[in-house]
Amino acid sequence: MSDVMKPSGDRVPPLSEFPATSPCLKVCLLDVGQECRGCRRTLAEIGAWSRMTLDERRAVNQRLGFRGHDERR
Repeated sequence: MSDVMKPSGDRVPPLSEFPATSPCLKVCLLDVGQECRGCRRTLAEIGAWSRMTLDERRAVNQRLGFRGHDERR
C-alpha cells in the first residue's frame, strides 16, 4: 500500500498503522460544530463508535492523527 500525502506535503501513514482504540480523553465538551474538544471526534463518530469496525475506528483515528495514548497519563 502506498502512502498518501496531505496537501501540506506531509506523509499520511497507512490505516494499519493507527490504533483501533478510542481517542477519548474524558474531556467531553462539544463545540458549536458538534466536535469534541477533548478527542476531536464528531458527535456522530462518538455515537457510532461501539458499532464501528476496527478499520472504521482506525480511519477516524487516522483523520485525527491519533497514534495512541501515552500510558503514563
